[in-house]
Formats: sequence, structure tokens, C-alpha cells
Amino acid sequence: TSPTQAIQRAETQLLVQEVLNRMDPIDREILVLKYFEQLTTSEVASELGIKRSTAGKRYIAALKRLKQELSAIPGFDHLNES
Repeated sequence: TSPTQAIQRAETQLLVQEVLNRMDPIDREILVLKYFEQLTTSEVASELGIKRSTAGKRYIAALKRLKQELSAIPGFDHLNES
């Protein structure tokens, strides 16, 4: 990793963290459990004490909000390509 890439990665991590910090706590928790803990939707529901269907809906909504927030930041416009 070049110094420039390291700086860009650090800036990206900071921006993503800022967006996550502005999100509803349960939405943030769902994203963390799904991506970082790699739990299934059923496991997330169990962990949070909510129904599986609710966890799935909250996950999809949280992911859309995260993508929307990040897409508004210059340099993250590539997210609209997927």
C-alpha cells in the first residue's frame, strides 16, 4: 500500500464511520452484526430480540440508507453503479 492509498483508506474509513454514527442505533447494530460479525439474519434477530422478518427489513432499509448517505459524498459516487 502506497502512502497515498493509506491516506485514502483512512479517509474512507473516517467518512464511513461518520455516516454510521448518524444512523439509528439499531440499524447501525444490524449492519455491524451482518458485515463485521458475519451473522445470519436469524442470528441478528436473536441477538437483538426481534423477529427475523423485522431484522431482514431493517437490514435492507439500513443498507439503502447507508448507500444513499455514502453516495452523496464526493468520491463515493461509484456506489450508484451497482
